[in-house]
Amino acid sequence: MPSSHKDKCAILFVHGIVGNSDFFDFLVDALPRGVHTVALTLSGHGGNALDFSKASMAQWIAQVDGAAKDLKAKHEKVIIVAHSMGTLFAINQAVAGRADALFLLNPPLKLRLMRRLFTTPAKIMLGRVDDPVTEAAKAAYGIAIDRNLLHYYGWPARYIELFREIIRTRKIVGRLRCKLHVFISGRDEMIAPSVASYFTAVPGSHITLMPRSGHYYYTATDRAAILQSLTTFIEEAMQ
Repeated sequence: MPSSHKDKCAILFVHGIVGNSDFFDFLVDALPRGVHTVALTLSGHGGNALDFSKASMAQWIAQVDGAAKDLKAKHEKVIIVAHSMGTLFAINQAVAGRADALFLLNPPLKLRLMRRLFTTPAKIMLGRVDDPVTEAAKAAYGIAIDRNLLHYYGWPARYIELFREIIRTRKIVGRLRCKLHVFISGRDEMIAPSVASYFTAVPGSHITLMPRSGHYYYTATDRAAILQSLTTFIEEAMQ
């Protein structure tokens, strides 16, 4: 594609750890025509526990780097919509100048561990998917249930890498200078709502608290608000 011509807008979707790109279907399916979208499936996701064990944070970072660079070379505006761990990669891309806007869903910069964080996976393993929160978590998981415990050998290392990336990303949040909208769930089972404090000093940032939503489960009202915010920016970018 000639360097003198770029398409208007592209959106890169980046899911969280042990997640999958289907998490963003409620946004992708409702986007206006003419918007180029890329929904990544990070290495080790979409398979079983052994696949995840063999993956690494370095691979995930390289994937997002490559996708963002390619989109930035071909489009006037690049928006990254990311959830959980994916928001860490999104922040880094924006600081590097490869994203013009960020839509961050539950960025994990300040953690808390609630009881539901442990009971929900147990219910899924036992087949007791009997409420909206558990249904949403099951749909968001990108790793098939694997009853061979040996296949989980690499999982502790993956989460150690995640905690290190969280610490590293905290240090650069203040360098963000792009359009930024952060959505934070009041009932998130692993992320504290006070994570908002990391973004309040970012110029032009907009923070929306979703008091009735969780890490994976979003109420219909909150889904609509996220979609409307994203649609508005796209319309502005394509004018």
